[in-house]
Amino acid sequence: DRLNFLADDEGYLSQLDRAWQRFQDYMASSHRFSHREVEGQVFAYFSAEYGLTECLPIYSGGLGVLSGDHMKAASDLGLPLVGVGLLYREGYFRQYLNADGWQQEFYSGIDLYNAPLKLAYQDERPVLVEIPHPDRPAKAQVWRARVGRVPLFLLDTNLPDNSEAVRRISSRLYSGDREMRIQQEILLGIGGVRALAAMDLEPDVYHMNE
Repeated sequence: DRLNFLADDEGYLSQLDRAWQRFQDYMASSHRFSHREVEGQVFAYFSAEYGLTECLPIYSGGLGVLSGDHMKAASDLGLPLVGVGLLYREGYFRQYLNADGWQQEFYSGIDLYNAPLKLAYQDERPVLVEIPHPDRPAKAQVWRARVGRVPLFLLDTNLPDNSEAVRRISSRLYSGDREMRIQQEILLGIGGVRALAAMDLEPDVYHMNE
């Protein structure tokens, strides 16, 4: 039994090695979309949600799946695309039934220590941007995820310098009232453009979902 286990384990490790090598080859590929009209350009893709993986619950349904598929397709095609979104620290709610049969909601949150995210840096400093807010300018830090060969930048207002109200802006996807939704759109739109500028990215095309 021990020998069979080791044989199975070695086979599994061999499969992992092959998968890892395919991934390395994919990431190192020089394939780029060859159409002359996009040569040297950058496309910025803004969306309120991205369906990429279960460990990043920053999506609720169709829009997130569409956005995630666009990012993955852009990576496969070698398109010069960058994604911009929000990092909802608490994610999107999950549903369950309690002992009485009533539907309940809970937020699992994002484990930043194990999530496929890194803070974005420019000139060896974390990227920070300011956006307008009624009380005082709100600050947002920028996280970077890799969707294959395409970068995705996610804005996050959960910073000690911000008020509790500002920190809540990027806490949950589609939670709160209409005012919260507007604040999230301001963070995504204005903050996203400023974040790209802070990283010396000058998009030729801006696409904003909804």
